Amino acid sequence: MIVPLTDAHDSSLIASAKRIAASRTDMVEWRVDRYASRDDHTKVVAMAARIHEIIGERPLLFTPRTKHEGSDWNPPGDSYRDIIADACASGTVDMVDVQYLNPAVKRCFEAARAHRVPIIASNHDFNGTPSATAIADGLDAMASLGADIAKMAVMPRKPADVAALLEATAVAAQTIRVPLITMSMGPLGVISRLAGQVFGSCATFATLGGEGSAPGQLPLDEVLAVMDLLGRDL
Repeated sequence: MIVPLTDAHDSSLIASAKRIAASRTDMVEWRVDRYASRDDHTKVVAMAARIHEIIGERPLLFTPRTKHEGSDWNPPGDSYRDIIADACASGTVDMVDVQYLNPAVKRCFEAARAHRVPIIASNHDFNGTPSATAIADGLDAMASLGADIAKMAVMPRKPADVAALLEATAVAAQTIRVPLITMSMGPLGVISRLAGQVFGSCATFATLGGEGSAPGQLPLDEVLAVMDLLGRDL
């Protein structure tokens, strides 16, 4: 279970981190692209350290999402690679999300590997849902590049799209050597967030008294209730 931190300012970010620290979540994601001081890497590293101190032993996932995949952040030049490199070098993050389709993906992988920070390679398609074969192939390509976890999020337009995502997950989970995180976004795809583990997804995202980091995320207590009914911890 992963809960995102999406606050823009220091005080609210710290307050949210404290709420999450008291919850049943397994991992905390910091959506640093939502942070008002995201372009000041000294402040970013300092805040990552503060968040890590608050959440204790829970892993901190560092995620700088860009405009191409659902954020309002359009980093100039090498800023995307640099913020990942600086965070990994600081020792304040436990895992980093790298957008698989970003032109700097290989250099980001190198920066993370240099500091032994595990990598989630991700792709978010807000325009639709590729075929099940294309989704599975994309996950396989992420693993082949060296990702520790491969993540794919797609936007469904019809129920069959949700089925395609779940089918792709089930197929890929049998053949790909790394863990997978997949979801179908928006209201139509909620079932994939609640029952993804049945098909081979290793984690899901939920909110805790704040804004979600992607369409369709449900409150943590509701997701935990479903997980408990399914008899599995995710």
